[in-house]
Amino acid sequence: MRIFHCACAASLALLAVQAKAEDGFLAGASADLTATNYYFNRDFRSGAGQGKREEWAQGFIVDAKSGYTPGAVGFGVDLLALSAFKLDGVSYEEGTGILPTDEHGARHALLHLAPAAKLRFADSVLRVGADVPNQPILRSSTSRLLPQTFQGASLRSRDVAGLDLLLARYTRSWYREGTGNVPLTITNKNDRFAGTPDSDHFDMFSAQYALTPNVSLRYQAGELDQIYRQQLFNLLHRLPLWGGSLNSDIRYFDSTGAGASRAGAVDNRMWNVHVGWEWRGQEWGASYQRLDGATGMPWVGGTDADVFTWTNISDFMERDERSWRLRYTLDGDKAGLPGFKAMLRYIHADHARPATRPGEGREWARDLDLMYSFRQGALKHLSVRWVYSVFRSNFARDADENRIILQYKIPLYGS
Repeated sequence: MRIFHCACAASLALLAVQAKAEDGFLAGASADLTATNYYFNRDFRSGAGQGKREEWAQGFIVDAKSGYTPGAVGFGVDLLALSAFKLDGVSYEEGTGILPTDEHGARHALLHLAPAAKLRFADSVLRVGADVPNQPILRSSTSRLLPQTFQGASLRSRDVAGLDLLLARYTRSWYREGTGNVPLTITNKNDRFAGTPDSDHFDMFSAQYALTPNVSLRYQAGELDQIYRQQLFNLLHRLPLWGGSLNSDIRYFDSTGAGASRAGAVDNRMWNVHVGWEWRGQEWGASYQRLDGATGMPWVGGTDADVFTWTNISDFMERDERSWRLRYTLDGDKAGLPGFKAMLRYIHADHARPATRPGEGREWARDLDLMYSFRQGALKHLSVRWVYSVFRSNFARDADENRIILQYKIPLYGS
């Protein structure tokens, strides 16, 4: 009987592999083209220096993914092709993060090809080449015209039910504004650390396990070689309540120096907590963030830190800073307004100890994000988005910001 059970299990596993392989290299492939027209305007309302950052550009992203070749081990390739063209902007208003700059100002065009090879066995995928990681301890910046890409290798496994494992090493990065293939480093906003030295690589491990359909635990560890190491402990919970759900996301980050500590001391602990009630496509949420230690929280250069108080202008991660956030989101597809999305948030922070100012640092931000996607007719696949941000601080420059984004996504193959 035991032999029979083992044989059945092996047969089922083999059938699962064969079923996936039957997708085929071309039959399982997909490709799409995203054309994005991006206008950026940040108006500084205090402090000396550049008074405004303004730029208008057109970007194109081709995202092509193959399926896998037949067999127990399937082979595939992916290609991300990125290009951008300057439409308007002057040298004294550069620095928007949209296009690369030189002594003559922003360049007029850029092109970047990011290929990757992949191998699949059962529910495990080995990827070598370009990647756009989206993890709490390493999240590529996607907040401008083009996404940041990393070069390296990753292995992701979902072979055990409910368990998601990820192991990765990244060695180089291509920044969102087109600064190409540079060594990894640390973000040194407001002189929080002793510089931005190069690092040989960033190693990352992630394990997430679903205890129940509504409760998950996640642990992540990362190390920027010779600069810092970081751990994340994360609880995610969903509780059905009053016809909707009460969603909780509790995160604890622990960051210390690593190896030679080339960027100086790194010593930070941070609590990051969000609770929100979701009902019929709407969520009313509140978040709290607290930092302790001798420094602010570190993260890899060029990336967007995945914390609840992250905004387009500030990150609210100075030493000893305390911040809270109120946020409302609307998903019109679930709320009877197809194609419409909205987000409104307010963040207030105090107790900060920035290196750029003696005494207590305080800051606040207010953001409005509206988007409409056409679902039918001649404008199908077109989305229109407006993002408006206000930021005020007693240790950083005040700013008002507008972003207008037109995006058209065209399925090319298999979509």
